[in-house]
Amino acid sequence: MTALEYDPATEAFMLGAVFAQPSRIWEIRQIVRETDFSVPRNAALFSIMCDVADRGDTVSPITVNDRRVAAGRAHEFDATYPHEVNGVGAYGFQAMQFAEIVRRHGERRKLHEAAAGIQELAASGDAEGDIVEKAAGIIAELRDGTLRESRPIGQVFGALVDEMSTQAPFTPTPWPSLNAMVGGIRPGSLYTVAARSGGGKSIFGLQLALHIAELGQRAGYVSLEMTEKDLLKRLISMMQGIHQSALQNHQLTDQGWASVRAAEQAVGVLPLEVYDRPGARWEDITGFANALHRKGDLGLIVIDYLGLVKSPPASKSRQQDLEDWANAAKQLAKQLGCAVVILEQLNRNMTNRPNPRPLITDLRGSAGLEHASDAVVLMHRGEKKLQGRVVKTSDIDFIVAKNRQGEAGTRTLRFEGQFARIVQKEHETTALIEPGEV
Repeated sequence: MTALEYDPATEAFMLGAVFAQPSRIWEIRQIVRETDFSVPRNAALFSIMCDVADRGDTVSPITVNDRRVAAGRAHEFDATYPHEVNGVGAYGFQAMQFAEIVRRHGERRKLHEAAAGIQELAASGDAEGDIVEKAAGIIAELRDGTLRESRPIGQVFGALVDEMSTQAPFTPTPWPSLNAMVGGIRPGSLYTVAARSGGGKSIFGLQLALHIAELGQRAGYVSLEMTEKDLLKRLISMMQGIHQSALQNHQLTDQGWASVRAAEQAVGVLPLEVYDRPGARWEDITGFANALHRKGDLGLIVIDYLGLVKSPPASKSRQQDLEDWANAAKQLAKQLGCAVVILEQLNRNMTNRPNPRPLITDLRGSAGLEHASDAVVLMHRGEKKLQGRVVKTSDIDFIVAKNRQGEAGTRTLRFEGQFARIVQKEHETTALIEPGEV
């Protein structure tokens, strides 16, 4: 690759313009990042100038040198350098013009370096993994490292009006009762759905993914507990109404086999993909999600479930890992423009309470999951005594414990475990719209 032409003196003139008019530092740092500089001592000088401003001091060669020593950064440039930059003869009004040049060159240089890195990947072959995913990682890092200049919020008005007049803000779920509370799933949003072990959370996640795929959007299901074949059996049962035991025990009638063949044709055209590798790490999940995103029309990623994601070898805190993954899931939803649904288990100690109905504090793992989620839904099946035995009822409560798009509340649906699905009740016992919800 040919070298990029650029006069690094521009960086010194931009910094000199800030010394000439110190208040310009606040405008400059909206345009330029430390990584945009090609001269290391200019990058260090800019970093310390920002540090001085953040401390409430006036940016000058004297305050910069004082901070340089106090921060233990005296080795990064000589004490005479800030005075040298101050003497280049730049004016404060020139700061923005020089900053744009520094930013543009920084972006071109980083793009140039990224292209070189991708070329090296291509030359190395595929011996150490998916080079396409590694290349995508280089591009993502480049995007994250580029600062975009702020703009007046009014400039977004036209795009917002176009979006509001042409696009629905969410995709409805298969359950009108749930839609009445959360509206559906929204691109860029994170949802947490939790239940006790065996409480139906995987059925919920798979049924939602099937619904999104049937609407024509691509859906991805990360299954860290069940295999792809296990999920396929549930899909067949869900779609064709075949009893789960007949599928699990491979005891199908002729009519059952006909239903399986009908399901095969229906599933074959669905844009629903499954990742079922055991012991997956978070980077494996994001790699799967990004691969789906490149195929287009990605509407949903389901992660079943977060507690089974494997921590990295250097991990020091499982709690911190869970919090980091929760925040990363929210960022993934925003980055890919799809909804992300995390399935999680509830703590077992909730059964020791007089009232076993779950609370948001029963979420297993980190409180970070609650904070990062746009909505938290807790699933609960009640119990009753039948001929001296305690059995689960067919009612399943969807308890919306957190909802950034509306009010919290509860809706009751019917659990059909034999067919691996959750359905609306024929007679809704809770109003679809409660007073004050609209």
